Amino acid sequence: MNMTVLRLKFFLFVLSGSSVLAAQTGNVTGITINLEGSVMYYTAEKSGEHALYKATISESGAWSEGISEDSFNEYVKGYIVKTPFLAYDGQTLYFSANLPGARGFDIFRSEKKGDSWSKPVLLSPVINSEHDEMSPSLSADNLTIYFTRRGIEDDCYNIYTSEVDISGWSVPQILPAPISTGCEKHVHISPTGETLWFSTDRLSERRKKKYNIFYSTSAGKNIWAPPSPIDNTAKEYNEFTPSIDYGNSKIFVTKGKIDSSTYSIHSCDAPVSEPYTLLKGIVKDEDGNPVDAEITITNSYTSDIYGKSGSNPVTGEYAVVLPNDGSYNISYAAKNGSQRFENINTADNTQGRTIEKDVVLIDKMIVNITVRDALSNQFIDAEVQAYEKTKTAKVSKIGEGRYRVVAPILENVDIELYKENYIKENIIVKFGDYVEFPERYHFVNLKPDMRSGVINVKDIVSDQGFAATVEVKNLTVRDDNVAVSAVDFGKYEFSTRKDCKYAVSVTLKDYFYYYTVWKADASRIEQTTDVRPVPLKETGKIPMPNLLFNEGESSLSPEASGELSCVVKVLENNPEYMATISLYHLNNEREQTMTQQYARSVITFMESVRIPKAAYKVEITPVEIAKIPDIHFAVKTSTDRQ
Repeated sequence: MNMTVLRLKFFLFVLSGSSVLAAQTGNVTGITINLEGSVMYYTAEKSGEHALYKATISESGAWSEGISEDSFNEYVKGYIVKTPFLAYDGQTLYFSANLPGARGFDIFRSEKKGDSWSKPVLLSPVINSEHDEMSPSLSADNLTIYFTRRGIEDDCYNIYTSEVDISGWSVPQILPAPISTGCEKHVHISPTGETLWFSTDRLSERRKKKYNIFYSTSAGKNIWAPPSPIDNTAKEYNEFTPSIDYGNSKIFVTKGKIDSSTYSIHSCDAPVSEPYTLLKGIVKDEDGNPVDAEITITNSYTSDIYGKSGSNPVTGEYAVVLPNDGSYNISYAAKNGSQRFENINTADNTQGRTIEKDVVLIDKMIVNITVRDALSNQFIDAEVQAYEKTKTAKVSKIGEGRYRVVAPILENVDIELYKENYIKENIIVKFGDYVEFPERYHFVNLKPDMRSGVINVKDIVSDQGFAATVEVKNLTVRDDNVAVSAVDFGKYEFSTRKDCKYAVSVTLKDYFYYYTVWKADASRIEQTTDVRPVPLKETGKIPMPNLLFNEGESSLSPEASGELSCVVKVLENNPEYMATISLYHLNNEREQTMTQQYARSVITFMESVRIPKAAYKVEITPVEIAKIPDIHFAVKTSTDRQ
């Protein structure tokens, strides 16, 4: 295994001696800062009441007094709420609380709706267990969550992580050493997921539960460099709930004396280990109104989803954080289906910058349809029509079996596909399906309009069923494999396409073959043919009408090749017999020449399937009246064998 060598930078800095907020409210139990460092939310307890507060920073750098977030606090009144985390898009607040539905302390989330907060929602039971969960923190792509979970045997917590997959959150995994030592109280992950800040007691003597802030840098998936403390000096206080102001490179913590039950907010300068690009703006509709949109970010080179976010449903404002390492496609999708795509290149943005981009969504959807034959899988052309309320949907053919439908994104569209001798198909496209992308792809396999064919192989005298080899080949559609099923002794069934021509052959040892060409009749659901094989020793000359050749042609038709294939099987099953194939021509030079050429085609076919010359012969006979070719089987004589 190749190990990544990390060059760690060590920083010495001391938390400020005075509190950040001039007038904090009660005992602070958690803090979170928005990405730009302009807004702070914190939870605090005063006189037994727990609540969420908001503070803002002035141009001079002074923080305002915390103001109660009443729209949020109305949901948590009478309960304990702490360790908040504001998602990097600024729209979702995660926190720990003992609200109804929780088993002890569990993680909840609340969405920002303008200046108000929505009713808290409990996170997945995959994340929340019967043990206390605290200190949620998500990377900027919202696909990875970090949190702490209380241990079973003591008061210590460990750091866990979980990722979003197709079924939701994955089963949380405890972070391995060197992160986990047994007592990690709080955690904070950087936007790009490359730096982890957490509170741990690993500097304590004999587990005195003195907590300090450490940080570690990622060296790969769930691989972390040895953590370093943000301050190596001796301390007589605890440091909890780290939160980073990435806009001003500061770290905020709650600080309190050892064994104290009261904590306040403090800050100091902090390194930001990775540069990033902040993309922000307003999502609007074509009339300039703000739009509540879902934002999906994918890597332009790999098409992997980097993350998801959303705009403010009231103001349309959005903010996403992108790594400075490449190119990203941004999809903006409103709930009404309108869309927009943008490409952002961050590869040369090594220092990090803010990109402001207002986005106007479009309101058309595109349906790309590929049509194939359900049996042969070949492209086929069809009649494609689209119907919707406003009658403005347009259909255009863009290639063999390929069509594009452009329709209003706010309407449901019924797309009908029809082809003669195929079963009609309908696609119902709902505008709600286009919330993620305005362009969709549908692959349609048109099923042929089928008919049922039945072959009954019976004894010529007793009428009892015979076991035989029955093969059916479509002579109209190339590469159409027809399956034949034995449903009873001597009874065989298969399906045929309406109005297609089929070659049907029945062969078995010691019997003359049966071969016919039929057309699947459109007016008949089922076609049945009884076949009574004749023993080879009893056959005379049998007509071969399929061996007739067309005027001016000397090559074998598909029907003629099929009948000769039956002759081959008879000879292979009955090596003691030889076949005499007789071709006839009118008594003139032109007819004689054509028949000789055709005889050569018959011999070439027999040679191609490696039938010995001693097993057959082709005779040419002049006649006064046109005559159908025939065949005769006879047991080989000693001369024939030689």
